[in-house]
Amino acid sequence: MHKKTLSYAFRRSLFNYYVAKRVKSTLDSSSPLSLSLPSFVGEMRGKHFLNTDDFSQDEVARILDLSFQLKRSFDDRVPTPYLPGRTLFMLFYNRSLRTRNSFEAGIYQLGGHAHFLSPSDVYTPALPEDSVPYQTEAISDVSRVLSRYGDAIAIRVYGDASRWIIGRGHKVIQEFARYASIPVLNMEDDLYHPFQALADMMAIKNVFPNPQGKRLVVSYAYSGGLKPLAVPQSSVLIGTQFGMDVVLAHPPGFELEEAVMEAAKKKADRYGGRIRVTNDMKTAFEGADIVYPKAWSCKKFFPPYSPSVDKAGASAYQDGFKDWICTPELMELTNKARYMHCGPADRGMEVVDEVIDGPQSLYFEEAENRLHVQKAVMCMVMG
Repeated sequence: MHKKTLSYAFRRSLFNYYVAKRVKSTLDSSSPLSLSLPSFVGEMRGKHFLNTDDFSQDEVARILDLSFQLKRSFDDRVPTPYLPGRTLFMLFYNRSLRTRNSFEAGIYQLGGHAHFLSPSDVYTPALPEDSVPYQTEAISDVSRVLSRYGDAIAIRVYGDASRWIIGRGHKVIQEFARYASIPVLNMEDDLYHPFQALADMMAIKNVFPNPQGKRLVVSYAYSGGLKPLAVPQSSVLIGTQFGMDVVLAHPPGFELEEAVMEAAKKKADRYGGRIRVTNDMKTAFEGADIVYPKAWSCKKFFPPYSPSVDKAGASAYQDGFKDWICTPELMELTNKARYMHCGPADRGMEVVDEVIDGPQSLYFEEAENRLHVQKAVMCMVMG
């Protein structure tokens, strides 16, 4: 059959088959490892990873088990070239330290390669309503083009990049996923930060192998900057997914999305957990096993909850809650709780140094775990 009559998908599969066969042959003949790919490589082949809520508790637990396995290999310096020749495209509408470096290091350690793409260096991938001639390119086109060059597309978009319209960043990622024929990975949007949630749960399970019933406090903490809802929303979702006693603490006006709270309640009911809301930080900390004080912005100053974006109003409003800061005095109210934060933490605003640098802090473990959970997911969906 002439190659022009073959479908693109078939030709792509054939190409990947011969690449994998050649790599394996090379490894078998020249590597002391005589590599045999683990069964989890490709276990979720082709699936997008946009939100932990898209996966069952068993599936998320499986990812975490593999993350611990990959961490042991990393600590022992055992090579894990499970994705030879694979390419990850990383599109950053927002800057990053942990996300960019953990993904780049992770795909390299798996035998693949990452391409860093800044929207300012290409025609900015845009939704149809944001199209500007000779400045943007349709996401539908970008997604399909990149799908023919590599093996996954990872995207980070929120805040100014999504014009501070709540949900617009997630819409951008959904648009990529709609047209991509390869997995799309959410590196954080304005609603969800799924890889951070995985890293956080990995840190929790390292301390509490069975987190069910443990009290997790997801609390607002003051910042002088404006931040998205992504981290607190993903935190309550994964906490309830593992049956934890989740307490959400925030001042009036800092409510999360109703759909997220409804999803968290359903998960709490299903997995034997609990979710409660309080407007008092001190009360929330009492008896906690884990505390997660983190800034996010008040929704009422941003569309669709406001007719226009009011950054000044949002900043002025949150300036009234500078006393929402994690201190040793608050930590003393807990059940010797572990402190958590996704990073970067605003020292002196969200938390004081004595806590974040203290013996109860999991701050740097969470940062490291980003590497391992992302490697696990990439192995599963890109293999």
